[in-house]
Amino acid sequence: MNQAEGSLTSRLAAYLATPSGFFGLLAAYLGLHFVMRLLLSSTIGVDDVAEAIYAQSLQWSYYPRQPPLYTWLVWGSFQIFGVSLAAVTAVKYALVALSYAFFYLSARRMFTDRALVLAAALSPSLIFAVGWGFHVGFTNTALLTAACAGTFYAFLRLCDRGAIADYVWLGLAVSAGLLSKWGFPAFAGSLVIAGLFQESSRRRLLNPRIFVTLAIAAALLAPFAIWGFSAARVNDVFQADMRHGGHVPYVPGVVAGLKTLVVSIAAFLAPLWIFGLIVFPKSLTARHKAAAIGLDHRRLLERFFMVTGVVLLAGVFVFGITFFKSRWLHPILLLFPLYFFCLVRDSGYSARQMRIWAAILIAAAAAAVGMRLGQDLAGPPFCGKCRLLKPYPELTRDIQARGFSGGTVVAGDEHIAGNVRMVAPEARVATSKYPFYIPPLRDGAAGQCLVIWDAREGDTVPGPLADFLGKDFGAVAAGPTQSVEASYHYDPSRTLRLNFRITPGTGDCR
Repeated sequence: MNQAEGSLTSRLAAYLATPSGFFGLLAAYLGLHFVMRLLLSSTIGVDDVAEAIYAQSLQWSYYPRQPPLYTWLVWGSFQIFGVSLAAVTAVKYALVALSYAFFYLSARRMFTDRALVLAAALSPSLIFAVGWGFHVGFTNTALLTAACAGTFYAFLRLCDRGAIADYVWLGLAVSAGLLSKWGFPAFAGSLVIAGLFQESSRRRLLNPRIFVTLAIAAALLAPFAIWGFSAARVNDVFQADMRHGGHVPYVPGVVAGLKTLVVSIAAFLAPLWIFGLIVFPKSLTARHKAAAIGLDHRRLLERFFMVTGVVLLAGVFVFGITFFKSRWLHPILLLFPLYFFCLVRDSGYSARQMRIWAAILIAAAAAAVGMRLGQDLAGPPFCGKCRLLKPYPELTRDIQARGFSGGTVVAGDEHIAGNVRMVAPEARVATSKYPFYIPPLRDGAAGQCLVIWDAREGDTVPGPLADFLGKDFGAVAAGPTQSVEASYHYDPSRTLRLNFRITPGTGDCR
């Protein structure tokens, strides 16, 4: 690289590290993904189908696996923009944008070198679950990520300034986190404990103004805690998800838990840790350079990871957790990119290393765009079940053409139900896969009853669906079974077929 090219590269990097440059880059990249999502497929995906179904009403709780804030956001988006793919997708990408914004703002408080700021703020994209996972899945996890990043930034700001406004912002961030996903308390609690080890942060945390933070969090959480929270239902989720094979003896259970924990940590941080060790090998032996004044960010994060490590090990040894998924580790490992660049800063780095890292970030971004195009245009092998490519919208329109004009839809599959609602937003939609959520019946409703299921389950209404229809709606799907069929755009020889019955409204199916 000649001197002119080097100077141009340096100026570009310096500009992108400024707020206007960084947020402009962020808006362009996420905007590209947003537009591609709307143009390439009108089918909603794995996690969005649940939100499309739940957001038919505003209530304190929807299902035990997650708190309700994400669904409230989707409900609000529907009220503003109408029930549509754009409204669902806008919520997710707004949260992804907030996550990166808070990473950037935190990095600005932690590093003086603009190159480090930019690298640390963008490096979460090298975590597969962030750089790719948010584009094809995740709903509550997107909210959790934004809440964790926002809480960390609010914490840094509080430690630096300690104004009453900083305590207010921390209270708001913590409230959002507690209403996002059950894993957030581990993040917030570990951050507070880590902060108590340093005098500068301890002084802020033990200041009487912290009661402002606690009061805001308590006020915003009280309605959900009183009317929406069920400890028994959350415990059921814990037992089902994290204690696979709970009957296993203690020692084999501990071995299984530790094994999946180690594998999950390595998988979650990939490929970030792989590229990091290749490009910045000295980071492994970086000697600590204590901060002259104020908060020591490296020490804060080291203690944070120590505390979260104790929490995870206690889960295995004390609470009998035998199974971890890498995507559950967002609140535990999300701050790792910021910590890694503390190590890079302390070990020293060259301009060449930063250029290589920039090339890796650009390649990762290009790969995500390429994967999106490949998945939506070519299908396999870019996707497994390829749910985003299933022609549910076309099939729903065919069912409308066969005589369904509105009323209640009872589906045997959540993907059918969620996608039907996107095409028929005025219909009331329920699914036997989510028997705990029955959308409210509108006053004076007198529509039809549409029962719909995957044709592979047979020509008669499947037993679980018939039971759900009878028990929760007081209705029977009588009449002849009809079918609709449509081809996948990437392979006309492959089709999706749905069976359905349309009857006059009866019971609560109307």
